[in-house]
Amino acid sequence: MTDSSNITITYKAIRERAAQVAQEYMPDFPKESTFESWVSFQRDVESLDAFEIAHESCEWDWVVYYHRAMELCQAVPSDVLHDVELEYADLFSTVDPDQFGLYEFAFRLAAIIVTREIEEAVESLKEEMIDLAETQLDNL
Repeated sequence: MTDSSNITITYKAIRERAAQVAQEYMPDFPKESTFESWVSFQRDVESLDAFEIAHESCEWDWVVYYHRAMELCQAVPSDVLHDVELEYADLFSTVDPDQFGLYEFAFRLAAIIVTREIEEAVESLKEEMIDLAETQLDNL
């Protein structure tokens, strides 16, 4: 895990960190430019599960430390925060809100925000890598 304790949390920083996570999960480019290697690369990219990657990778220090989770929630645009609050309400409608405080709530919202951002970053990079593989295959 990257030490990001001194980084100011901004929406741009959240998105950049999510993009780094997505990059870490992408398969290596083929060493040889053959039809088989690009087909294999494309298959590997297509097999990536963005949702699973996001859930495996969402426990950033910005999420698990309550004060950083609060900062993260304050850093996202209000429409993003509103959407996440609605998603939280759908996911945890049976949870009594009196069972936890503001910091715990921020932790839960931050986890959803980060999970969404990672998932979107993985899907976006997958599309780029698949397009690249298809272009390479067309050029062979």
